[in-house]
Amino acid sequence: MRKEIPSESLDLKAISLIMLLSLFWGGNSPAMKIALRDMQPFILAGLRFTLAAAAVWGWAIYRGISLSLRPSELPPLIILALCFAAQISTFNLGTHLSLASRASLLINTHPFFVALMAHFFIPSDRLNFRKVMGLLVAFSGVALIFRDSIVSGGRSHLLGDLTLVLSAFILGVQTVYTKRVVQDMPPVKLLAWQMSFALIPFYLMSFLFEDPTRWKVSESVVGMLIYQGILVGFFCFITWTTLLRRYSASKIAAFLFATPIFGVALSWLILGDKLTIWLGAGTALVAAGIYIVNSIEG
Repeated sequence: MRKEIPSESLDLKAISLIMLLSLFWGGNSPAMKIALRDMQPFILAGLRFTLAAAAVWGWAIYRGISLSLRPSELPPLIILALCFAAQISTFNLGTHLSLASRASLLINTHPFFVALMAHFFIPSDRLNFRKVMGLLVAFSGVALIFRDSIVSGGRSHLLGDLTLVLSAFILGVQTVYTKRVVQDMPPVKLLAWQMSFALIPFYLMSFLFEDPTRWKVSESVVGMLIYQGILVGFFCFITWTTLLRRYSASKIAAFLFATPIFGVALSWLILGDKLTIWLGAGTALVAAGIYIVNSIEG
């Protein structure tokens, strides 16, 4: 049995680092939207996570972390890789069909699916009044976002929005399954194999459904792949894992309310996404819901 390491109190440096991670994660949807101008969703996912997997494997070798698999670890890793491939594919497709600002908001509803499913599948993680209130606040924000799609002339984005909610749901399933099944696997090992196995469906779907003549290797594609593959896929994960070792997960997760706010702001600044009153209200409610669900009582 692993020895539990006492959590430290959050200091200004830790909070600043968490907010930096939120900024990088918030920029993921705008970066994806830019890359999708010259690449299609499945090949983009394959290239992005080829870079990320190579970085994680290199990090594991540098740190002397064993990545050898036991036979009992293979089935859950394959299931996780399939969930991962489905989640990333639906995220890319949804972002392609919608706006980056909506993608930033809707993918960040996954903590609420986690809270709902954890109540039934993780005995130590039950719903309470605070979490239920946070869920209600957040999903009222999602309702406003869909109201914007249906009523305010954004009907063309509705399919993309629904696909993004599906992606958030799959991410919730993936998170709960990870907590329940592979609790004793080192995070770097889990990520290395999960990404590596997921490359097979990414490239297979690209081969079956995408047209290579529509691909263009541009400076923006290369830049966004480095951003998403190395900065988001590798650096953010390693940094987040390091923070989780030192601080309470619920304390640092409370600051992730800033992620959708950064995502919407960057989508507006970089891509010129239109900001409506409904989108702004939805952003505020989703961010408030994330904070309420993850904040510490008392």
